[in-house]
Amino acid sequence: MAEISFDEGLVVVIDEPGNCTDVERQLAGVLFESGYVRESYAQAIVDREASYPTGLEFGEHSIAMPHCDIEHVNGPAICMGVLKKPVAWHRMDDPESTCNAELVIMLALNEAHAHLEMLQKVVALLQNQDLVAEIVLSDSAAEAYSLAKDQLL
Repeated sequence: MAEISFDEGLVVVIDEPGNCTDVERQLAGVLFESGYVRESYAQAIVDREASYPTGLEFGEHSIAMPHCDIEHVNGPAICMGVLKKPVAWHRMDDPESTCNAELVIMLALNEAHAHLEMLQKVVALLQNQDLVAEIVLSDSAAEAYSLAKDQLL
C-alpha cells in the first residue's frame, strides 16, 4: 500500500455533529480542501454509505469508516472525526441497525486493495476500546492525532 497521508490537519473535533451525512460532508470537505480528493468525493461517500454502510459496533465505543471508489481520490489520506456527541450510523454487519458512532475514520484511498488493509487497521483500533475512549475524550485535534497515528499509519 502506498504511503497514506494522516496528520493533525486531517483530524477534526466536531462538537455538534448533526447526522452521519453532515459528518461525512464535513470530513470530505477537509480532504477536498487539502487536495486529496476530487469534488465528486463527498457525494460518492454519501451514496456509497446509503448502500453499503460502514458503522462498526464493538464494546462501548463505535466507529464508522466511510470510503468510496478510488476514481474520486487524488492521493491517499485518512481524515478522522472525533464526535463529541454520538451519531446514529448504519452498521456494516447489519445495515438495518445502527450504532452510535463516536469516531469516524474516513478513507481516501487510490488503490483498490488498500481498503481491506485499512479495514484491518481500523478493526485493530476498535478492538482497543481503551485507546478509542482516550481518542473520543480528546479535546484537540493534536491530542486525537497523537493517540491514533501509530494505530492507523
